[in-house]
Amino acid sequence: MTKEQADLFFPYSPDDDLEDLWEQRLFEQKQFFLTRPPIRMVWMSRIKKLEKQFQAFLVLTEQEKTEDIVPIQIKNELIFSEYFVAAFHQFHKQRNSYKSELLQAQSYNALVELIERWLSTELEYAKYWIVEESKNNDIEAIRSKEPDPMELLKVLKEAAVLIDSPLIEVLKENYNILPENVKKEVKRLTLLTKV
Repeated sequence: MTKEQADLFFPYSPDDDLEDLWEQRLFEQKQFFLTRPPIRMVWMSRIKKLEKQFQAFLVLTEQEKTEDIVPIQIKNELIFSEYFVAAFHQFHKQRNSYKSELLQAQSYNALVELIERWLSTELEYAKYWIVEESKNNDIEAIRSKEPDPMELLKVLKEAAVLIDSPLIEVLKENYNILPENVKKEVKRLTLLTKV
């Protein structure tokens, strides 16, 4: 990247401290990830933009890249319980852990690695809920609109009573009789698996 290109990707004023400005821009991206639903396409677009800013920052501060910026292949280590309420708790505990790690990430590379792990977990959780027939129902499910977790937990517990089982397989077999909010979330998550 040339100095002229770097000026475009990392605009600054002559009196700016570039180190402080980079930290501010990294912080802004962290805030984005903490406050927006984890949609792979959206988040990876943000990462690509941040990558250009990081490369520009390195050029402008005449620093060498400490590591190559390469896509990271992450294998998800979390195995969700066959009990869907327990899986819900596992997932939200892990998501909170990612949020905590995100706040502590101090470098571009640490942030990218964390986002890759986070998105991998999100995808595995969505796959856990797949019910193909859910795509054909008329319930509107917006991929980027997550339900309130406490409300969802309440209706999941109600669904367990309704189907007389805590097992995800039984829930999937009884998809058509589930409460509407559970159907909607199953459909949303099923749609999210189509990357």
